[in-house]
Amino acid sequence: MPKKLDDDVQRLHMVIPSSLIEKVDGWRRREDDLPNLSEAIRRLVELGLDADKKARQTR
Repeated sequence: MPKKLDDDVQRLHMVIPSSLIEKVDGWRRREDDLPNLSEAIRRLVELGLDADKKARQTR
C-alpha cells in the first residue's frame, strides 16, 4: 500500500471498462512519482471533487 492512508479505510471493488483504465494509466504515467492505479484513482477523485466544489462556489 502506498503512503499510510487514514485509519478508517474501506475497500472498494470497482468494475470499469478497459478504456477508462487506459485513460487513468495514461494520466498516472504523466505524474512525477508514478502512483499505482489505486492511488491514481484516489487522486483523480479528489481532483474531481475539488473542481466540483470550486464550480459550485462560483455559481
